[in-house]
Amino acid sequence: MKSKHEEHALALSTWESEGRAPNRSGQRDEYGRRFDGDGMYTIYHLFTGETAGIGSWKMEGLNPKNAARALRILNTLS
Repeated sequence: MKSKHEEHALALSTWESEGRAPNRSGQRDEYGRRFDGDGMYTIYHLFTGETAGIGSWKMEGLNPKNAARALRILNTLS
């Protein structure tokens, strides 16, 4: 059974291999990373403050490495 962090890493690897997150409109959204105080991070939309998500996956509880990868993907235009 994969850990939560391994599942996050796999999802991020899929996005990287596709060149972007799925279902992107081409609009450049700006995302940030918030430290949750427990060593984990949440990715959020800078303008709305809402937690970022793809499908049913909410980007919270990410370890530092996965949070950095998610930010790079979400903030990069393809």
